[in-house]
Amino acid sequence: RSLKLPKGFNWLRPMPESAFAIRCLARQLGMLPSLRELDLGSSLLSRNLPLILCDLQDPLESLELAYCSLLPANLTFL
Repeated sequence: RSLKLPKGFNWLRPMPESAFAIRCLARQLGMLPSLRELDLGSSLLSRNLPLILCDLQDPLESLELAYCSLLPANLTFL
């Protein structure tokens, strides 16, 4: 039901292979049908929010984005 990525989970650097890694993460999150809470706090992953959340089967009840750098596109998506 709940997944919290480690604080500072910033293994994705802006490189061509980053897009592939983000898609893999999105697919894995999509395989968690009962995921209701996701904590991306202090993560650079939040910059790719639409890509990360696109495969979720059901809406989240809680999404933690503390200390994240959100882009205008992320706010529009939310």
